[in-house]
Amino acid sequence: MLTDNRHLFQAEPGVTATPPEHFLEFDQLMKILEDLNPKTVLLEGQEASLDPQYAAITRALHEKYSSRNILCTNAFLLPPLDDTDELQLGLKAFSNKLHLEYTGESNDEVLQNVARLFGSGKKLTVSSVFIPGYVDIEETGRIARFLATIDRDIPYHILAYFKAGDNPWRRPTATEIVQAAAEAKKYLKRSYGWTGDETMEYEVIRVF
Repeated sequence: MLTDNRHLFQAEPGVTATPPEHFLEFDQLMKILEDLNPKTVLLEGQEASLDPQYAAITRALHEKYSSRNILCTNAFLLPPLDDTDELQLGLKAFSNKLHLEYTGESNDEVLQNVARLFGSGKKLTVSSVFIPGYVDIEETGRIARFLATIDRDIPYHILAYFKAGDNPWRRPTATEIVQAAAEAKKYLKRSYGWTGDETMEYEVIRVF
């Protein structure tokens, strides 16, 4: 007798995010922010660290709004971080072979940067995307073990993969995310699993 486990799987998104149709100039960005008066700014999207005006933007945010500036980055190439208060690092994989296959790049520099950033005193968290059969429970454990060699108190977030592009992977079940978080907790004191169905605390609005 076959058991129907479809209820264990999270629904795949019916739509995908649309890419931006235009980009803001520095002055346009600062003008929009005047109405928002931001106190916390998360710099993300593709790879925010590659923006040639990153340092100027974060400096202006500090000077004008005294905001808490948080960079979400893959930690491959890092911009000047003088006006960055916190980093959220996305570590795709610990195994170099898997990281190379997944991203096209070695993770040697990424792993070194994780250690350097922690040593710099910057507040940081680390996340990885759980992909069933690819970046799985075993690989999640490897990431957690690596982070524990730096500090067992580093917060580690395990995010559920959702369908994007023409990829063969499926979205993980809630049970799989719980199991992955339990594996990470063998090594780290603060490990969290997210299924992607959590209730949003704040409203998202489009400003341009």
